[in-house]
Amino acid sequence: MLNSEQPDISSNSQALDFGARLKYIREYNGLSQRELAKRAGVPHSSISMIEQGLNSPSINSLVKILAGIPMSIAHFFSCDISLINEHIFRAEDLQAKQRKISAAISAQSIPLQNSLERVQFEKVFYAVGADTGEAPQYSAQSISGFLVSGTIELTINSEVSSLNVGDAFSLGSMQAYRLRNLSPTEECVIAICSS
Repeated sequence: MLNSEQPDISSNSQALDFGARLKYIREYNGLSQRELAKRAGVPHSSISMIEQGLNSPSINSLVKILAGIPMSIAHFFSCDISLINEHIFRAEDLQAKQRKISAAISAQSIPLQNSLERVQFEKVFYAVGADTGEAPQYSAQSISGFLVSGTIELTINSEVSSLNVGDAFSLGSMQAYRLRNLSPTEECVIAICSS
């Protein structure tokens, strides 16, 4: 929940970091300070002072400014600006940054360029014998998957299906499911999109 208190920026270096972040994101989106100010309905001098680290806006003011990009306040603070200009992601880099879901299941995420998107695209790896477990899994988001390699067993509620390379599935949010790699020798790879 947003409030109207000032963000806790207690030093000039933090204010400069905040301003530098705004400037970088504004420029990436091809906006001048004047254009952003016009879109946000704030004085041009406000944007300039924030970017110079001379002023830190209230949360309400920041929300208004970011609406001119457009970008959510959560994404403004959480986005990794070092990845903003990346458009190609090499396999070795994705592999180095993959996250473990369990001992036998890992995922590689692809960063999104559009700050408004809530879609996540991942390549999920199921080792031989990998299983999400007997307890049903639930996702707060809708999930669609495309089987890239291997054979996987998908259980939706009580319906069990075997999926092969080229098959796909789609699950609604909070729908119970289970995934198991049925291949005795092959890792199973699923390209998954969630929103």
